[in-house]
Amino acid sequence: MSYPINTGVLPDKLLGEANELVHKLSKEQLLWLGGYLSGIGLSGVRSELDTQLTEVSSVSANGDHKEVAAITVLLGSHSGNGKQIVKYLSAVASQQQKQLKVINMADYKVKNLKKEENLVIVVSTHGEGEPPADAADLHRFLAGKRVGSLEQLQYSVIALGDSSYKYFCKTGIDFHEQLKSHGAKPLTEPYLLDVDFKDHQERIAKELLDQFKFDGLTGTVPSNKHKSDEPLSGGLFHAELIDKVLLNGRGSNKETYHIELDLEDSGITYQPGDALEVYAVNNQDLVDQILRQVNFSGTESVQHKGGSYAIRELLLHHKEITLVTLPVLKKLSAFVEEPALNRLLDNRDELDSFLNGSDLLDVIKEFGIQVRPQELSDALRTLPPRAYSIASSQEEVGDEVHLTVGAVRYHKNERQHEGVCSTYLIDRLEEGGKVAVQLKSNDGFRLPDTETDIILIGAGTGIAPYRSFLQEREQESGKGRTWLFFGDQHFETDFLYQAEWLKYRQKNVLNKISIAFSRDQEDKIYVQHRIKQHADEVYDWLQKGAAVYVCGDRKKMAKDVEKAFVEILSNKEGLSTEQAEVKLLGYKKEGRYNEDVY
Repeated sequence: MSYPINTGVLPDKLLGEANELVHKLSKEQLLWLGGYLSGIGLSGVRSELDTQLTEVSSVSANGDHKEVAAITVLLGSHSGNGKQIVKYLSAVASQQQKQLKVINMADYKVKNLKKEENLVIVVSTHGEGEPPADAADLHRFLAGKRVGSLEQLQYSVIALGDSSYKYFCKTGIDFHEQLKSHGAKPLTEPYLLDVDFKDHQERIAKELLDQFKFDGLTGTVPSNKHKSDEPLSGGLFHAELIDKVLLNGRGSNKETYHIELDLEDSGITYQPGDALEVYAVNNQDLVDQILRQVNFSGTESVQHKGGSYAIRELLLHHKEITLVTLPVLKKLSAFVEEPALNRLLDNRDELDSFLNGSDLLDVIKEFGIQVRPQELSDALRTLPPRAYSIASSQEEVGDEVHLTVGAVRYHKNERQHEGVCSTYLIDRLEEGGKVAVQLKSNDGFRLPDTETDIILIGAGTGIAPYRSFLQEREQESGKGRTWLFFGDQHFETDFLYQAEWLKYRQKNVLNKISIAFSRDQEDKIYVQHRIKQHADEVYDWLQKGAAVYVCGDRKKMAKDVEKAFVEILSNKEGLSTEQAEVKLLGYKKEGRYNEDVY
């Protein structure tokens, strides 16, 4: 048996222990270990085990050696939701005696598609229907002409997205259509998972894996300790609000609050770059208006996820009512006699305009929806948690977690509208009150080693993770430099955490800061303008290995910042725009250009 060369990932002692363990294991035990490593998302460290597992044979009832059936799972996800799905797939696969081989799309050799027979795609969608960075190359390859026939391949696609966005699950749908166009055989229609994907992942894992048939030949993977109905992520914790501070100055157009929650006894540990999922309660005034509009008393009993609730309680705690997605609107159209809604559904531009900022009350009033309590319950989307980038380092704040929350308030249809979670935290949760939270890890937005320079780019509440980064770096003794680009409306009222940045600047934890306040002059100036103004120095930092981080609005800011970096690479290296985009994509894959956008 050959052993892998030590690349420095493991110390020599640990590598030796790993080699001894592999040498001692039977083929059956190696299979179990391979499934276990897949299940906890460590397929990338299995280089030697992967080679061995593909060569292992299982013994049939009559003693003949037969090939182990394997399913390749290609993962393309940024936020970690895809990894959660893969964990469930792994747990169910072990119960069904099926072997999974999990590979990150960025590491997958496209030529191997010709050899695959059983494939599962798990992929998210970003921005305006774009694939995540890890999936970009495979997505582009499958859209090209060099693929050839994939008639030997049977596959299924699990697509992750958010139905409040126009291009819901588009990347997964693209993969499905591309594979099918090359002759591959879909076992199911794509699974299009919304933000409530956790409610469906167990059912989908069992249903999907049942579709893969191997003519009676299966692997010999015993069930591991994870049961498919066992939660594979941390549970909810009710955190106490311990402080709430308005960050904007008097006269600001914005309301941005610094929120501090107590995590003592929660068992939650987080890293800079992670997010906290907050489970809000809907505004009871909005709930009461909806109930009056549909002529419900509020006490009517409805069923939801196996439980019985009064409709008022359901709307308060369990259903999304502050925004309406396209799937919800289509369900509600069954309860409308007026044909105007069906005409709207056929006109995508008008539909997008109507849905933008509309809540459930707007829809009910506009179309005179007449619905029974259970029908309304079944039509609405489960209220998902809202994820906020964590604005603190646990190394500094201990059993606390800090958030930076911007109030969402706007006027439409002659009445006030509000964001569900921001106003719950800001207006309705009092100090000493408790809110249900859960950690959301973000492995795609991690600090590099302490020797690496970092360029941090954020606007508005996009500053939040950089507060955690700077707190963390203050605890460390590395030589890596830090450059912060921050933008908002006005210097006097909207320079969030200004005193802290000045403190870090004096301590040389923050080496350089560039600010862009758009409304302080006639011509608006944004962070992308500051980046281009400092193009020479930004490029010098890149040449010296700096990692870039971008946090904030995905539709405008993040795209404009990306264009600025493409322009810098193009000008400094004499590249075409397309070549510069490819180079920046390489930075993304290497973890040198990281985005946490919303």
